[in-house]
Amino acid sequence: MEMTERQKETLKRNNDESNRVTREAVRDALFMLMKKKDYEEIKITDIIRKSGVSRSAFYRNYHTRDDVLRDGIGDMNELMFQNFSQDVEKNWRAYIRMVRENRAKIELLIQAHREWFLLDYLNTLTDYSSGTDFVTSIPHGYIYNITIYWVKCGLPGTDEEVVERIMDACQQNAIVMLNGRIPRENIETMLKRYKH
Repeated sequence: MEMTERQKETLKRNNDESNRVTREAVRDALFMLMKKKDYEEIKITDIIRKSGVSRSAFYRNYHTRDDVLRDGIGDMNELMFQNFSQDVEKNWRAYIRMVRENRAKIELLIQAHREWFLLDYLNTLTDYSSGTDFVTSIPHGYIYNITIYWVKCGLPGTDEEVVERIMDACQQNAIVMLNGRIPRENIETMLKRYKH
């Protein structure tokens, strides 16, 4: 007997939910293990045991430990980046909150010498195949470096202080990068975008 469309949709929804729960359990298990063991010492078997998922469930979702970490980074950032707007300052506030909320995970990435996974993730946000100018990746480097250095320094300052410093630095860097190559009125136009 063939399944109806409704039954197929229900099955797909149930499978998607099962995979989501599995991925969450595996990510949580890896981060818990990273608190106790050096990343290089953690085996897939350790993750499977800690998460309580089957080996086949693990491999249905991931191939390596690094895949799990990358998924964890994407999970931290995905909702926030989906809600980004033209308001740069508002975006930075949301990002700073996300970093504070995920400080422990970011510290574990740094400890495991996998902090560059964050930059890899940020670079996936630009679709270079569509003819996008490579210059659009410049903010990814800013975001990455600000995040890693700020976490390493212990997240000093309030959210508002940090955002204000970032906005000032973005404006100053825009002037330095563009001064002399682009007419002054174009620089002023670009700086207005940062303020709105």
